[in-house]
Amino acid sequence: MAKRIAMVAKRIAMLWQRHRLLMIAFAIAATLTLFFALRMVMFALYWADPAHRQQPPEPWMPLRYVAYSWDVPPQELAAALGLGPDARKRLTIADITRITGLSPEEIEARLEALKAGNPKAGQGLERQGRDE
Repeated sequence: MAKRIAMVAKRIAMLWQRHRLLMIAFAIAATLTLFFALRMVMFALYWADPAHRQQPPEPWMPLRYVAYSWDVPPQELAAALGLGPDARKRLTIADITRITGLSPEEIEARLEALKAGNPKAGQGLERQGRDE
């Protein structure tokens, strides 16, 4: 076993000497792959928790967070709240209440109406890219 480890270490040293740039590129690619894989797993685990579903809108929440929580496409939610397509992507509920004059309760009522009146809302964000 120790002989095999020494042989692998020799090969890695040889690759480092002969193909240094390629080894650096591989290390960067592997690191990025690991980062995005972990990010995907964390995202999936977070949204799989039922406690994060249909949370009442709070002032700190960005529009996209509310859209994910309520399983509604962000563009449809922005339209239901009277925001134009040129609205900033990171608007919080507090920003939206200032801009539109709606209370968080009114925003929640519009969310419920959008969810109830949209039969495809249950399909979630998978269809977001296909509709455009």
